Amino acid sequence: MLAMQITDKAKELAAQRSLEFIEEGMVVGMGSGTTATHFIKLLGGRVKQGLKIRGISSSKASEQLAVSLSIPVIDFHACTEIDVTIDGADEVTPQLELIKGGGGALLREKIVASASKRFVVVADSSKLVNRLGKFPLPIEVIPMASPLVARKLEGLGIRSTVRRLATGSEFITDEGNLILDCECGEIDDPGKLAASIRQIIGVVEHGLFLKMADLALIASDLEVVELTK
Repeated sequence: MLAMQITDKAKELAAQRSLEFIEEGMVVGMGSGTTATHFIKLLGGRVKQGLKIRGISSSKASEQLAVSLSIPVIDFHACTEIDVTIDGADEVTPQLELIKGGGGALLREKIVASASKRFVVVADSSKLVNRLGKFPLPIEVIPMASPLVARKLEGLGIRSTVRRLATGSEFITDEGNLILDCECGEIDDPGKLAASIRQIIGVVEHGLFLKMADLALIASDLEVVELTK
């Protein structure tokens, strides 16, 4: 319980620090997951105090939270460029390579990040790793193709399982797809693996976020360290 409280405090510290990158009039990308939730709640407090921004969400859950906090939410029909996106990560290396998608929103998260002038990652120190791969790599797939994709992944030496809810039913993404969680082990060449996965027909998107993050705010319960490119 104490460890969980310390981790939660670290997440809040990272989210608090990220507010320094938000300025009046910005379009802000709002991520998903526990650390991003802290950020959205803090951002809602700033909006209540008079900050004028517009937000674009990376999941239905983050959009619902933002709306509940009276944060003006728009989509890419209203604006195709985001000033800064604040989002979490399941793993981050010192080179700012990421694994994301533990919450199942990797497709929208990658779309939002790709449209951003600046992508800032917020995470607690347990997410910092020397090499990606300890956390299962999520891959979003078209439902009918999931057995085919799983077989192709086996050919790459990767064992995958369909993500399920606690009830046993399949986890369905906001876009109606499935998630394959892949046991990769330490990934020696993330770029090569990403390219191999993208060639598999039926794959919608993968959770390797490479050459996308500009800055990572990594927090312990005492301090926040900045990692840059």
